[in-house]
Amino acid sequence: MKPFIIKSFRGGISDENNRGITGSSKFGYALDLHKRQDSLSCKQALLPASGATVTDLIKVFVNGADGSTYAFGDGGKIYARSPDNTWALMYTDVNGAIKGAAEWELDDGNRYMYWCTDTCVARKIMSSGNDDWTDASINWKTTLTSADYHTMRRACGKMMITNSNLLAMIGYDGSFTPSAFNAQPGDKLKCLEERDDYCIMGSYREDQSEQGHILSWITTALNWVQKKKIPVKGVNALINTEVMLIQGGTDGELFFSDFSRAVPLHAFVGGGQVNPSGVCIEDDIAMFGAYGGTYPGIWSYGRKRKNRPLVLSYPYRLSPTAATGSTIVELGALKTVDGVLLASWHHQDALTNEYGVDMVSNTTKATAIYESLEFDAGLPHLEKGFQIARIVMKPLPAGCSLSMKYKMNKKSSWVVAKLQNNAASFSETNAWEVDFLIPEPGRIYETQVTLTPNGNTTPEILAIVTFINDEMES
Repeated sequence: MKPFIIKSFRGGISDENNRGITGSSKFGYALDLHKRQDSLSCKQALLPASGATVTDLIKVFVNGADGSTYAFGDGGKIYARSPDNTWALMYTDVNGAIKGAAEWELDDGNRYMYWCTDTCVARKIMSSGNDDWTDASINWKTTLTSADYHTMRRACGKMMITNSNLLAMIGYDGSFTPSAFNAQPGDKLKCLEERDDYCIMGSYREDQSEQGHILSWITTALNWVQKKKIPVKGVNALINTEVMLIQGGTDGELFFSDFSRAVPLHAFVGGGQVNPSGVCIEDDIAMFGAYGGTYPGIWSYGRKRKNRPLVLSYPYRLSPTAATGSTIVELGALKTVDGVLLASWHHQDALTNEYGVDMVSNTTKATAIYESLEFDAGLPHLEKGFQIARIVMKPLPAGCSLSMKYKMNKKSSWVVAKLQNNAASFSETNAWEVDFLIPEPGRIYETQVTLTPNGNTTPEILAIVTFINDEMES
């Protein structure tokens, strides 16, 4: 018998169905791919964190210098999350949806929380020790241009604000400039990032044409310093990790650009897009909060060490995703707080709209799925006789289980693989291997493995070996 052996899993999700870099897969989620051991195991789960406190979609998280995390909603509400994950509604801005927020300290030593509504910049002093938000000034400045996005980011020693085709700016001295920079006509600024001494901007076209731009600017320059067209319908989000990563359009596309190149890297399976504040870094890896595609949730792109490949994975599904009839309408924002990832969401169940925030649990792992690349032994025209699929693993922890499905000849549905005793799953404590029967011949084969954890313990698969008869039929 000839074996088809899968013994590496580090390669993430491939951009092709039947080939990819070493260790790549066709699909999968909730898998911990970046740990020291190259194996399949479950990642931590996302669990609801905000209770019933949050009643609109949080579009921005801000880590405050006072230790609290402030959350700003599209209904004008401002929430505070304490370090022990206690949530409270602090204020409601009657000017409506909040489109950007950030904390900024001035040269007089006073620290302010700033946020933007449609045409106004608001602020509240945070350094006075006064937790009463009635001193908030919601009309501190009223000269913003009406726009869908007023993303705020510290860059070049200033507080930058996207302002339609303009870039507004709050100085260290508290001065406000509504038009410090002007993009070309028809361009709308959407997202911001800081790189070295430069402010990096991402734009989309007002006419919705199939292009966006990234631009770099420094406050001493009269116009942009560098500019690069990105061949996608608008730049949605920017994040600078090992390289500058760009998410653009609605098909989940990821790009790298150093302003001399625009390299298409990968795309979220099933498409989707990211909000300007729907990106963050978790454990050195770039995270993208995707919605509008087949698989909403948190996708990642990157690597932990230089000798590993840069890979795409789908490490976190939102807590409402598994609910029957539930649809993720939008993922608002991501943030890591003391190493813990937060994600805000709006989901719809029948006619009910609900809003909330998920948090990565340190006590619960998520059920994970792994789907192999399509395998044809280099002979897609010949029928192969598959027999068994053997899973080799570390001793299986108590309460954990494994199950397997397979698919032949690119059919649309999976077939449950059974054990010798006709059981559909395996849960024998301390077992280090198990055989699933594959009784169906086929030309193209793929396998799906489900890893079910128990609390904070997980199965850990070291290899998947499928045995094939030596004889093949045309």
